[in-house]
Amino acid sequence: MISIDIGLLLLIFTGIFFIVFWCFYREEPNYVFGFRTKRSTASVSNWRFAQQWFSLLAMLFLGGVVLLQRNELITEAFYQVAVFGSYLLAALLVETALYLKDSRTSTKK
Repeated sequence: MISIDIGLLLLIFTGIFFIVFWCFYREEPNYVFGFRTKRSTASVSNWRFAQQWFSLLAMLFLGGVVLLQRNELITEAFYQVAVFGSYLLAALLVETALYLKDSRTSTKK
């Protein structure tokens, strides 16, 4: 039976998407791919900010979780939850940053 490490697989895919978006993709906000929330699709600058930072933060958090699991510092059961939590934490931080960015912009007007 083939054993698939979901954290490592997600880390690789997130890294590929980060590189592709950072280097090549500069499209308007869309609902097909990427980090899609009401705030991230509100403007082109928010869209680019969200795409770049979500992928970067997710890679950092996933990398840390994968390293902890590889060094047997966390159990397999906690590993699955931590992988999911890495994405949630990245999304929470990006949404918070977008909220602060938008609130600063609206107070300057």
